[in-house]
Amino acid sequence: MASEYHRGDMDVSEQEETFSSFIGMSVWFGGFTAVIVLWLSLTFATGMGWMVATIISAIVGIAMGLALKMKAGWYATIIGLTVTTFVIGFIIGLFS
Repeated sequence: MASEYHRGDMDVSEQEETFSSFIGMSVWFGGFTAVIVLWLSLTFATGMGWMVATIISAIVGIAMGLALKMKAGWYATIIGLTVTTFVIGFIIGLFS
């Protein structure tokens, strides 16, 4: 039975695709976590203010996406979170 095995004959394209997807998701969620931690640190630890922290975090997020060659979903997420943060911030500012 062991003599029937020939090294390198197995089709591993599905395993390669799965591993590539796993690494891509790990990089995406790691970068997302880094941007969120950056925003929280700038907002609360330095007392910088949410608006400046949001702008800096968006710039760093876009630069990170360019450096890591992220796909369009990364940029849509960063810009969407930035716009959402500004809208919610301005709504809270109107009622406080």
